[in-house]
This record gives sequence, structure tokens and C-alpha cells, in this order.
Amino acid sequence: MAPTVVNPAPPDFENVLREVLDRLGPSIFAGLLDTDGVLRYANEAALQAIGRTSDQVLGRRFDATPWWQACELSQQRLQKALASALRGEASRFDVRVATSSGATLAMDFSLLPLYGADGSVAWLIPSARDVTEREQAQHQLLLTRHAVEQANDALLQVGPDGAFRDANAAACRLLGLERDQLLRLRVPDIDTQTDDTQWPHRWRELCERGSLRFETSIRHQEGHEIPADVSVSLVTTDAETFAHVCIDDLRERRAAERRIRQLLQFDELTGLPNRQLLFERLSAILQAGTETVVLVLELDRFKRINDGLGTHIGDAVLREAAQRIAATVRSTDLVARRGGDEFVIVMPAPSIPELHTAQALLGAIARPMCIEGHEIHITCSIGVATAPDDGDHADTLLRRANAALHQAKLSGRNQASVYAGAHHDDDPERLALETALRHALRDEQFELHYQPQVDLGHGRIVGVEALLRWQHPTLGRIAPDRFIPIAEETGLIVVIGDWVLRRAIEQAAQWQRAGLPPLRMAVNLSARQLLQPDLARRIEGLLAATGLDPRLFGVEVTESMLIANFDQAVQHLQALRALGVEVSLDDFGTGYSSLSYLRRLPVDVVKIDRSLVPDVSAPAEDVSITRAIITMAHQLQMKVVAEGVESEGQAALLAANRCDQMQGYWFSAAVPAAAIETLLRDGRQIDASLLGRRSRRRTLLLVDDEENIIAALRRLLRVEDWLVLSATSAEQALQLMARHEVDVILSDQRMPGMTGVELLRRARQLCPETIRLVLSGYTELQAITDAINEGAIYKFLAKPWDDEQLRAHLREAFALKEMADQNRRLDHEVQTANRELAELNRRLQTLLNAQREQNLREIGSREAAQELLNAMPVPVFGIDEEGLLAFANAPALSLCGMAGELLGASASEQLPQALRQAVEGDPMLVWLAGRRWWAMSRLLNGSAQGRLLVLLPQAGGSQ
Repeated sequence: MAPTVVNPAPPDFENVLREVLDRLGPSIFAGLLDTDGVLRYANEAALQAIGRTSDQVLGRRFDATPWWQACELSQQRLQKALASALRGEASRFDVRVATSSGATLAMDFSLLPLYGADGSVAWLIPSARDVTEREQAQHQLLLTRHAVEQANDALLQVGPDGAFRDANAAACRLLGLERDQLLRLRVPDIDTQTDDTQWPHRWRELCERGSLRFETSIRHQEGHEIPADVSVSLVTTDAETFAHVCIDDLRERRAAERRIRQLLQFDELTGLPNRQLLFERLSAILQAGTETVVLVLELDRFKRINDGLGTHIGDAVLREAAQRIAATVRSTDLVARRGGDEFVIVMPAPSIPELHTAQALLGAIARPMCIEGHEIHITCSIGVATAPDDGDHADTLLRRANAALHQAKLSGRNQASVYAGAHHDDDPERLALETALRHALRDEQFELHYQPQVDLGHGRIVGVEALLRWQHPTLGRIAPDRFIPIAEETGLIVVIGDWVLRRAIEQAAQWQRAGLPPLRMAVNLSARQLLQPDLARRIEGLLAATGLDPRLFGVEVTESMLIANFDQAVQHLQALRALGVEVSLDDFGTGYSSLSYLRRLPVDVVKIDRSLVPDVSAPAEDVSITRAIITMAHQLQMKVVAEGVESEGQAALLAANRCDQMQGYWFSAAVPAAAIETLLRDGRQIDASLLGRRSRRRTLLLVDDEENIIAALRRLLRVEDWLVLSATSAEQALQLMARHEVDVILSDQRMPGMTGVELLRRARQLCPETIRLVLSGYTELQAITDAINEGAIYKFLAKPWDDEQLRAHLREAFALKEMADQNRRLDHEVQTANRELAELNRRLQTLLNAQREQNLREIGSREAAQELLNAMPVPVFGIDEEGLLAFANAPALSLCGMAGELLGASASEQLPQALRQAVEGDPMLVWLAGRRWWAMSRLLNGSAQGRLLVLLPQAGGSQ
């Protein structure tokens, strides 16, 4: 750096230099040192940073001043720089400088020598610029990079040419590539649905819309394809534009979908298609327009077999009947189990008369069955309907086959009947129900019962589902599945649905006024109700009329209701959500759509169908399906409610898998409103120990089929303050795990029914947090090694055992469990805090942006006002609320002989004597500069506070 030479200085050189340093700006610290390193001057910005006056720091060695007390390393670097500066060398480095608040600032520090006329160093000029924000930004950038790199999702950056610019570790793992290999590829190299010709169109679409989301398949390095959900966001900076890509691996979700479809479309007992799949396939067959025969077959007096011989014999009879039916009809015919003891046979383009097939089925079922030593004789009744003569829709054809079946049963059973006659003419029971249904509303035969919905976090009742009940004066209680289909077919469902809505909202409002704990009322909507154009308006009117908080009301719909008129249904649901009404998707898992369909629906709650609610005895894959549904719903920001919970084991398993709420007979059936009030006032709730919230003792589960081993272990562990549970079989152990939160399991290996390794594998699936140990005298090396390697077993201990070593191993296991529990709690708290912090940051940024825009608008307004006043040809003065002279336009300065630097001084001192009285008083005439002026003062009450003084020249002579 060329030396800075100072020519012989004028007398005021030092003042000029100080003025220059003072005008460097509030973020630049500057000063002047002599060649001894003594501070001779410091600008105002530097003094304000440490809260000192110039008298307190000038005359001291610069390295001993308060700026350098925060960092010893910075002080040492300064001392070296001072020595270098005396040799004519400039220095620049980053330092830490202390401030008066106790904080430190990151500064970009420079020390320059200033040469005299004789060529020697005359002065040293230190200066520093605040780079704290830059350093924080670099730190934040590093944290962001770490977060991206450690994310579980595959994240990539893509340029306009489709080339990958960056990728995190998850993306490399997903594609089976090293980072440098991946960064040599382009999007068409891995996306099976995008080639080189399609990429420019995809990029233009992204630029137009700002973001994209789609499903595709991506190529793994080994050649196989991976289904993926891809989210793309356009990122634009001053320097470049690129795409941020997030890839979600859909393999587990697709596997769960396939398993769910299998469960939902086929009967578990017989393996035949179930009601849902029957309806879909029959509808498809009827669309072809060919002649189709439908036979509905029902076993006669099947209930007596279940009651007399047991349900396991009844199940065997159903399986045998299914096999005989399938063997009797053609391989191209469809055989399904619709439920209970009822089967349906669909025969497209029959080759023989339908009654011949019906007689063959009657004979096949009538043959004796030999099951577990019992010779069982059973018959069946069959109803027959034919398309297109008896109907060309699946529900119509099945309904008329049911009518024919009813006629066959009325005629003495063990025979077939063909549908003949007008609609429902031969179904007297249905006609009677239809007539009675029309009088039910008028005669107030309907009532609502309410089934509690319980939060699995704290165990208390948080909502109810309103369920319709019909108590007929002569027919007694009529089940909803008997009269609801009739109401839907006849259109009465609309009137009944309106009654349910009104009564449910009135009841919820009554509970709200009674001061009961907040309770959300859920009402099931019918398909016809959902499509009514004024649905949201009518519900809004009911809520307003009763005073019910909309947040305490919800509606439930099924997927099947949304299929036919999806857009219209979604629009109505969105209108309800805008009111604050909660929307639930009922019977999830029994509808027509895939899981990916769910994210398009305006839904707050997913209700898992009872068929997908597992127990502790359920297969591990069933538990995995339920857990996958819960996880998926939570990722879509939806709550999960499980229906049909009928056992403590089901409730415990749902709580362990983070299901939000449950309802079912285990907690309470649907009950009248008075019973709900009693439950609430009594504080009825799920026991805290079931939910894993109660402060409790360490819990050990001992499993061994030899009771003497259990007794010996209990004696050994009496000295420990542990809750010791024991079981003599794997099934018993699983039941205990459902009722208690077990920390450690110590199991024998060889047990009847299920080995210890199999039990602990199952325990890992159900309660993965437990610590699992095997205590056995038999060393099945391969099975135990595999279990340890896969994480099912923590340790293998041998019999006979050493007492002290066994206790030590158990204490170690408990310590490990408690450490894991603490880590899970901390992780949950960190995630919650991060979400809250992100939301706070978002709100703060919004406020800052709004404030910045407001400031810019105010500055613009003030500048415009100032230009306007300056352009006025008459003198104008502005005096702020503290009496200081804040503004004077050019005519005012000229009139009073004032200079611009006097602004900020007291108006009473700077204004001429003739004007001082006019500032506070009424308008008056004054003499200034040899002429007469009319002086007027006006109070300012807007964003600018103070007074405005205006002088208007008056004609009438001069002094």
C-alpha cells in the first residue's frame, strides 16, 4: 500500500480530520492515534458503542481502552498491528469489540499509518466496520447447510438446464449414488417420466406456477424404479434461479395401500371378495350391457350352529359353504361373501337357466358336513334377479335379488325364488318400514344418542358423535342399517338429516351454556345433504341462532360420498371449514380412493375404520398398516380418530402409536344426552397408566413357562423397588403389555406355542421402546444371533444365573430404557419448540416487513411535504413539540437571516422577537425586514407533532 503523506498541515487540519471521521456513518468506528499508540481522538459512533465520553478514553493507550477488553486475542493482534504501523505497514483483520451493553461486535478492523512531510509516520488512523450481521448470516447459512445435509428427505438443487447442482446425503442414499456421481447427472437421467425434450416444458411450467407437486418413478443406480412424491419450488435470487426439489419415497406407502386393499376387498374368513369388491365388479359387469344373473344365497337357521356348537364351528361351516359354492358355479362367475351367512353369485352371460344353477347350489349346500367330529346338516335359500330385466344398476339388482330371497324364506326356506313383480311389491317388510318411516318424524319417534370420543393424550372426553336411533311403538328398536338405506332411496334422508343437524347443534349449545367442558359435536352427513347448495349457509344459521361456537361442531363424510361430484363436494366442505367447522373423513380405509387421494380433500380428521383397528394379538403387519395411516395423516396435518375400539389392548396399542382420539364400546356405547352429562361431571376418563403418562415405578415383565423359575426370580428381585409382572405364556405376556407400560422384558427361550425370540420380536413390533433380554439354559445360537442383530434382543443371559450379575444386567437395562425415554421426551420438546419458534419468526418477519413498508411510506410523504413547503413563496417555519426549530423554508431563512445549521436549536432563541409571541398565540400582525406580515400559527395533530408558523405579506407601507 502506498504511504499516505501529509503536507504541512494548516492550523485547523486536526479539526478537519476529525470532522471527516465523524461523518463516516454510525456503523463505522474511527479514531486518531499518535505514534506512541495513544488515542487522541475517537468519533461519536465509537464512543457511543462503549457508552463513554471522549474525556474518559482520550490520552490512554489504544490497546488499554474498553473496546479491547472483550477479547485477549484481538488485543494481542492490535499490539502487533501498532508495531507494524510504526514501520509504515497497514494492517487489516477481524476483531471482537466490547460494547456498553456487555455484548461483543464482530468488526472488520484496519490500522493505517499517516505520513508527515518528512516521510516519517506522523499519525495512525484506526477504523472498524461492524460485520456482525455478515458473520451471523454466514453462521445461519452453515446451520441451514447442516439441516439440509442431515434431513431424512431427499433434497436436491436443479438448474434451468436440468443439471443437479447439489444433493444431500438422503438423496444419494435413495438413488444409490455418490455425491460426485449424482452431480454429473440431469433430471431426465433419473426421472422416468421426463426426457430431454420434455424438460424445457417442465421448467417453463415451474417458472409460471412457482411450485409443482407430482408423483413419478425415479431410477436407482442398480436399475430398479422407485415410486416417489416430488415437490419442487422455484428459488430466485439476484444472481441466479434454480429449483429446490424434495423427493418422498413412496415404497412403504404403496405397500401399505396394497395390504389395505387386500384387507378391504376380500373376506378374511373365506378369502372371497367382500361387499365392496362385489359392488365394484358387478357394476363393471353391468356396464357391458350383457345378460347377467345375480343369486343371493343365505344359509338357513345358521344362528343355531353358532349358538349350539360355537363360533369356531360356525366359521368352519362358512368356509365349507364357500368352497362348495365356488365348486358348483363356473370359474368365470363371481362368488362373494356379503356378510354374515350371506353369499352372492354373479353369472355374466349364463350358459344354462338360472334355476338349474340355483337347484345345484341347493343340493351342494344340503350335503352333510363333517366338522371336528360333528355331522352338520344345513340348507339354504336363494333369491334370483336378472339384468337388464330386473334392473341395470348393481344396488337395484341386489335389492331385487334380496326381495326374491325374502320370498323364498317366506315360502318355507330350502328353495329358490326368482324376482317377479313391481318394485318392492313382494317385500312387505320393507314397504311397512317405508310407511312407518314417513310417520316417525311427525310422531317424534327419533332420538339422538351420543358416543364419546376420547383424547389419547390426556384421556378425557373431547367430543361426541351424534347417532340416530328409532324407537318404534310396536316394532321396537329398529337398527339404523335397516331404515337408513330406505330413507336414502326415498329421499327422506334429507328431512331426517336436517332434523339431526338441528337437534345436535341445539344439544351442543345447551351443553355449552351449562358450562360443561368443551365438547365437539360431530354429525354424519348423507350424500344428498352434502350436495345441497345451501348446506353451509343453513349450518351457519343454526350455529348463529343457538350461539354455538363453530369450533365445537363438526361434520363427518365418507370417501364414497365424494366420488361422484368431487369438485362440488370439496367446495361445500371448504365453505364449512371457513366457518370454523371441523371436517372428518369417516370409515377411512373402506372407500374407493387411494391414500394419495386424501391430500386433495379439505379434511381435518381421519377416522380409521374399525376393521383396521388392531389388538395386541393382531399380526405385526396389521399394526404396521395402522401405524402407517396414523403417520401419513399426521404428516398431512390431520388428526386421527380410531373407531370401534372394543378392548383395552386396542386402546393401549393406539396410544402407543400416537393415535389422537378413539371411540368405541370399550369406553362407552352411544348413550342419551343425560348420560353424557353424567360422564362429564364425573370426570370419566381413560386411566393415565394406559396412556403412559403416570409417574410410575420401574416395571419388569418375567416370562417363563416354569412357575418355579418365576418364583425364584421374584425372590431374587424382592430387594429392588421394581414392579415385577410375570407370565407363564407368550399370550399372557402380550396381554400384560397391553395393560401396563413395561420397561424391561426378561423371557425364557423355549416355551410352548411361541419361543422367547418370537415373543420379543412381537414385543418390538408392538412396544419398540422396551428393553428385551433372553434368560435360557438352551443356546439356539443362530436364532438368538439373528434376533440380536435385528434389534429384537438386547442381551442373552444363560441359566443358571449369577444373582449379582443378573441384577446388574437388569439395572443396566432399566438405565438404558430411562435414557432412551429422556431422549425421546427431549426430542419431542425440541421439535415442538422448533415449530413454535418457526411460527414466531414468521410472524415477526411479517411485522417487520409491514413496519418497513410503513416507514418508507412515511418518509416519502414527509419528503413530498418538505418539497411542497420549500416551493411556497412565503416564509414557513416548523416547530416540533419540544419547541425546537425543525424546519424553515428558503424564504423563512432569508427573512430572518438564519443559516440551515441553526435548525434543531430552540425556536424561542432563534426566531426574531416579533415572531415569538405569534408561535403560541392568535394570528397577529408583525413587522420584519421593513414590512408588515400576517403571522399565523397552526397546531399539527397528525403523525407530525408540533406547530406550523406561516407569514403572509400584507400591503400597507413600510417602517
